[in-house]
This record gives sequence, C-alpha cells and structure tokens, in this order.
Amino acid sequence: MIQHEGQEHSSQVHGNASASAPGAQSRRPGAPVPVRRSQTTAQCVVEALTLPASPPACSLPLPPPLASLRRLPHDTSLLYGIGRVDTSGRVANGEIVEALRWRPGDKLETILSHGTIVIRASPDGLFSVPRRACIIIPARARRRCAIRPGDHVLLAAAPDYGIVIVYPLPVVDEMIARFHSASSAAKSART
Repeated sequence: MIQHEGQEHSSQVHGNASASAPGAQSRRPGAPVPVRRSQTTAQCVVEALTLPASPPACSLPLPPPLASLRRLPHDTSLLYGIGRVDTSGRVANGEIVEALRWRPGDKLETILSHGTIVIRASPDGLFSVPRRACIIIPARARRRCAIRPGDHVLLAAAPDYGIVIVYPLPVVDEMIARFHSASSAAKSART
C-alpha cells in the first residue's frame, strides 16, 4: 500500500533514512535507492511516485533518475510507447489503453509530478476515457509541462497499478544525460 506522509515521507524518497528507523544508514541525497531483486520495475517506479490515496496532490517528489533505474530487474511490468500529442491532447496508443483495461467512459484523474504527468482511474476524475482508444492529456497538465501539439511524449504504463506516466521528451533527455554522466563518472573512477 502506498502512503503519503508529507515531509517525513519525502525525506525517505530522496534516499535519507528516517532518524527514527532503528539501524538506519544515511546516504547522500540523490544516491540511487537500493532495489530489492524481488520487486518488479513497475513496483519500484510506482513506489517512487508516492501517489496520494485521495485527494490528489499537485506536486510529488521527482521520479527516480534513470541512473538508478539501470539496476532494476528486467521484466515486463511496464509497457512503453512514444506518441505524438495532437491539438486536443490525445496520444494514440490503443495497446496501452487496452493493457490498462480502461473502457470508454471510465473516469480519470491527473497528478502532476515535477515535469511528468500521472494519469490513473478515479471515480472522482474530471475527465473520461474517450471512445477511441487513446491517452488524453488535459490542457492544464499540458500547459504545466510545456507540452504542445506535435510534441512527442514517452508513455510508461503500469497495468498492474492502473496508471500511465507521461514523460515529455525534455524530461527523458535529462534522464538520459544523467545516466550517461553517471556512467562516465563511474568509469572514470574505476580507471
């Protein structure tokens, strides 16, 4: 179960052990979070999102940098797609909608998370799944993330959790740059 506990939880998200945890070890901020081998990629990503139970929050901690994702287990718990955003905020990807088991008329909500958009089913959602299988990014979320018609986005769906995470390509570029910078730094440190 994912719990949102405000400041105390956000310090754990950034990798600092809670002062009250017995035997806790402190790590430097931004250090990769150790991954248990029994977790799926989707579990690791969803836990890092720290989605609120209800009502949705406007801002959440940053998703994990790509440099720490390289150690995630290789599985099929996340489904990826890249699509172009049309003038109405639609991204055609029937495969992701089908995997999420969203049906026309299902209510959805959006949660903005430092440059990304999380979309999930919610009975109190402000918009609905359309008849044509696609992901809809509401105008407010597009404006906040500087997504314009014609832009491409990376979709990462976690069907077991009923969510899709929308990554604008500048966010993906930043994650890739961090990954290669960390890889280069690690290689330099070994030599």
